[in-house]
Amino acid sequence: RTQCYYGYFSSTVQRGNRGGASVKVIPESDMRFGQFEEMKLFHIENSQLYEKMGSGIKTVEFILRYNKNSIIFLEAKKSCPNSDNRYDSEEKEKKFEEYYLAITDKFIESLQIYIAAILDKYEDISEIGTKLLDIKSFRGIQIKCVLVIKNADERWLPGVMAELKERLKTYRKIWGIEVAVLNEELAGKYKLTC
Repeated sequence: RTQCYYGYFSSTVQRGNRGGASVKVIPESDMRFGQFEEMKLFHIENSQLYEKMGSGIKTVEFILRYNKNSIIFLEAKKSCPNSDNRYDSEEKEKKFEEYYLAITDKFIESLQIYIAAILDKYEDISEIGTKLLDIKSFRGIQIKCVLVIKNADERWLPGVMAELKERLKTYRKIWGIEVAVLNEELAGKYKLTC
């Protein structure tokens, strides 16, 4: 059985077994995400499917069938630019814009890859967990774009979430997407980190 403690695993993906189900722990941004049953997971960032697409496409770390009614698209970061300092200099404004543009691109492009996979666009989708592939209808399925920022102070999270919600507004309207921004501690409470 895989155990997950901070600093216990190397920087490579760890696999184990939980009650007969194959599980995975994903190290990212100095955090450990998991233990996730592989049948509920698509580690898109490290997938052959993504690699074959070549450069120019951005993805989140992974896609997870969190429960029967929700799918999480999770992006992890060590830190986040401070919105209070956004306009202090052209450089800070540029970094702020690049940070949020990259994250929104990752969420949107990952959603498109996932939907294309479900619609049988790709020849080999064996890396995508069966619980993500067996969805026949998205009615009643909540898509959640989750950003986990390791060292974020809880007081900063609402501002980051407001920025992402605004940038994802069109996709939120089309898909009914929820946006959440968590720090490592909160992610642990939702059993996303271990």
